[in-house]
Amino acid sequence: MIKEIEELMIHWGEHHRRYGLGGGIGSQMGSIMEWKGLAPRGTPGSRIITGAAGMDHVTSEVDAALAQLRRTSDKGCALASLAQYRYLEQMSIREQMRALCIAEGADRTYRNWVTRLHQQVLLIMADRNSAARGAGGQMQKHSHSRLMVAKLGRDHV
Repeated sequence: MIKEIEELMIHWGEHHRRYGLGGGIGSQMGSIMEWKGLAPRGTPGSRIITGAAGMDHVTSEVDAALAQLRRTSDKGCALASLAQYRYLEQMSIREQMRALCIAEGADRTYRNWVTRLHQQVLLIMADRNSAARGAGGQMQKHSHSRLMVAKLGRDHV
């Protein structure tokens, strides 16, 4: 398990449970409906608090990484399902193992799956970050991110 990625994944799960896929910024029409056609006067705009409305950038990046992982292969799809079971649905480890067809009692195998999930999310997020910065030096950053994943995987197994 990679501690930093575990924290990101927990954050991702909490935000998804709290906000779902939608945002929380209110509109003028929403305000009119909320106040039954008689919106209070004096302060223009919606009365809905807009702080922390919707998913933040980190959450959307993890979401994109998991969507990309799901598209890569059957194993990637299974790892993305593990993320859903572990961080969104907060299933027990036993239920997660059953859903993923991991033999009961194979705790080491389960921990390896979690570590592999973390490595893949880290790699995809690093690749997305280097792509967002532009093509210049992308190969070098890509190689660096793969080395970092390999090193973190060894240190956290």
